[in-house]
Amino acid sequence: ALLILDVDHFKRINDTLGHEAGDAVLRALGGLLRNSIREVDLAARLGGEEFVVLLPETTLAAAREIAERLRKSVEAQPVEWRGKTIEVRISVGVAACPESVGEPRHLVRVADEALYRSKAEGRNRVTVAGPGTVDQGLDFA
Repeated sequence: ALLILDVDHFKRINDTLGHEAGDAVLRALGGLLRNSIREVDLAARLGGEEFVVLLPETTLAAAREIAERLRKSVEAQPVEWRGKTIEVRISVGVAACPESVGEPRHLVRVADEALYRSKAEGRNRVTVAGPGTVDQGLDFA
């Protein structure tokens, strides 16, 4: 399974508090991810304010639970920076093989599409890519 998560309104943090505050948010989120996943999982910064979490041998239902737990953990742990409290929220897209896609190479694109649905539907939420999200006959490689 794969999670793609994005810090909600990250530009607002950078614009109102500065890029050092944004960097503090990214470091805190990276630390939270590192401390919240299993040894077999892999968390990495995808770019900007986006992170991915690879969850080997994890079902779609279990990945959704993990994503929701991460979302709640982020919400419950504001970032303290230079005497200011920064409330952080994330949106998450979840996909798994074979439940969402027929082949692992489609996971990133489908999880990213689910992430954008989370953003479009109000942010601070988890959206799961359901069965048959990708036409199994197409080659997107």
